[in-house]
Amino acid sequence: MLYIAGIFLIILGFIIFAEITMYRPPKVQEIKILRKIEGEEFRSEFSILTWNIGYGGLGKSADFFMSGGKTSKPANKKIVEENMNSIFSFLYTQKFDCILLQEVDMMSSRTYKINEVNLLSRLPYLSYFAMNYNVQFVPVPLFSPLGKVRSGIMTLSKFRPYKVERYALPGDLEWPRKLFELKRAFLLTRYRLASCDLLILNLHLSAFDNGKLRMKELEYLKSFILNEYEKGNYVIVSGDWNLIMPGLSKKHFEFATSEKYLKHYFEFPQNWTPSGWQWAFDPNTPTNRSNEKPFVKGENFMTVIDGFLLSPNLEIMSVKGINLEFENSDHNPVQLKVKLRGEVNGRKN
Repeated sequence: MLYIAGIFLIILGFIIFAEITMYRPPKVQEIKILRKIEGEEFRSEFSILTWNIGYGGLGKSADFFMSGGKTSKPANKKIVEENMNSIFSFLYTQKFDCILLQEVDMMSSRTYKINEVNLLSRLPYLSYFAMNYNVQFVPVPLFSPLGKVRSGIMTLSKFRPYKVERYALPGDLEWPRKLFELKRAFLLTRYRLASCDLLILNLHLSAFDNGKLRMKELEYLKSFILNEYEKGNYVIVSGDWNLIMPGLSKKHFEFATSEKYLKHYFEFPQNWTPSGWQWAFDPNTPTNRSNEKPFVKGENFMTVIDGFLLSPNLEIMSVKGINLEFENSDHNPVQLKVKLRGEVNGRKN
């Protein structure tokens, strides 16, 4: 009886600890700059890269327990270091005006206390980071728990925004799950033009739910971007939508993954896209692969869940998925070249 009582007290104490230390960010939070550079003059044509880097722990050889795999984290620190060094080298050698990253860890147990935010801040960009996962101890899976997780989304920019904010997305999870889950958000950078603003939203929508939470997030997002567009602003939304891009289906690419591992993949809801708004993604290059086992081309499920949504006053010059064969992340990056209609160097034509 004393043994059972002891276990009960330990569990109760842990739950109380989790409740007290639960991350409770404000609905809107100003984000400070991490690295300052001189910055460049704004141009009417510019490029953006979006990439979920999978915290440097979901490379080609990884599986993940939430997706039907067996492991919760990389086997050792070297794996994370090699992945992050490759990710850094790729980003350093490419020429983009803005880089939007998701799943960037900061001193997490699952990534062996590597400060990925600090590493990526060494790139020659103005750097901003917003937390969306901050839990002192995630107790699952039971025999190999994730432990402490601090992770978020990161925006790197050659141009200087005049305001950077974290906007909380709706996320009413049931208790006690909410004690250990992400607090989803998007990272907004605002750039001042001659007569309006350009807004770039870096987002990472929910995963591993029944789809209802993602729908709440989408409705909030739609209301926000339409309100900004009605003010005359330019709006770009990009990142990991965790939804199969509009017009595609689960059968778009060939795969052998069993349906039981695909229950969290949902196709984008019909009739959600605002009238006149434009999707930019590459239907021929998968951006995400399933993690029930290490990646084997033609076997793992692949799809496109990363891309861009643009307001009608923007012109898509080109969009291209970059097929890195999921070597260092379970996502591939996507690049966009875009033009402001009616603006040249931040001034009206």
